Amino acid sequence: MKKFLRIATRKSPLALAQAKIVKEMLERANDFDTVSLIPMSTTGDIASTEVFKRQGGKGLFLKELEQALLKNNADIAVHSLKDVPAKLDKRFGLLTIDERADPSDVFVSEKFKSLNDLPSGSVLGTSSPRRIALLKASAKNIKIKEIRGNIQTRMNRLKTDDLDGVILAAAGILRMSLTNRITERLSAEKFIPSAGQGVLCIEYLKKNTSLAKALSKHVNNNTQLCADAERSFIGRINGDCMSPIGVNAKINNDKVVINAIVSDCQGENFIKLKFIDEKRSAKEAGKKLADIFLKQGAKKLLRTN
Repeated sequence: MKKFLRIATRKSPLALAQAKIVKEMLERANDFDTVSLIPMSTTGDIASTEVFKRQGGKGLFLKELEQALLKNNADIAVHSLKDVPAKLDKRFGLLTIDERADPSDVFVSEKFKSLNDLPSGSVLGTSSPRRIALLKASAKNIKIKEIRGNIQTRMNRLKTDDLDGVILAAAGILRMSLTNRITERLSAEKFIPSAGQGVLCIEYLKKNTSLAKALSKHVNNNTQLCADAERSFIGRINGDCMSPIGVNAKINNDKVVINAIVSDCQGENFIKLKFIDEKRSAKEAGKKLADIFLKQGAKKLLRTN
């Protein structure tokens, strides 16, 4: 086993904060003498909104980090699991790391105390098709302004664009120590998060079996089971981060409970279901639920987007 470990990470403030969480965890475990970060820009960081949408966001935050692994310029890469495509290149392995942070979305506003307080015609900022569909599915006449960028950039748009609010991931807010900015936490059962939201993961070369063994002790079993269920659902549906799909799993009394939604972009037509199965078959539970969605016309909904 190497006595030093190089972690590839994106340069964004949140990505660096997440990589530091993993770095400090591995340092406390004393598996390596030295753990260092290698920050880099990715295609996803610089791609225009049009390019991002056209490519479905698939792997755009991973490409350069994976190249660093292949060229032996880094040993592992740290990602938000929600950014990792359900179908990964066979050369790479993936492990979740530590306990999951809050998977829910949050409403951030300087004008209103909750989504329910928004008057008709309010303007919210988000670029997520899932969030857009869920917002449009509400009874209110909410207008959407598409915004991208890091957390600080998007929150600053509240003032520069005179937005009534923005929707962000709770995990990112927590990891950036910005919990005081949260106006309202949105129920993960009603406003269903994206697959893997709140989960940190490590990507590595599969051939590095000794490294994978050393890292595996940092895997939280329940987090991994939930990730397996959510990613198997997305994989079977054949969705990506530009699909209006939400899926969230949790472990409850040795069972895996999955809430999922597939919608058209207008939020006018959607399938929303809850599924319960034994946790020892989390991957199969995700696939079973996806099959139910497919039988009810999920593919047709996605083709209308």
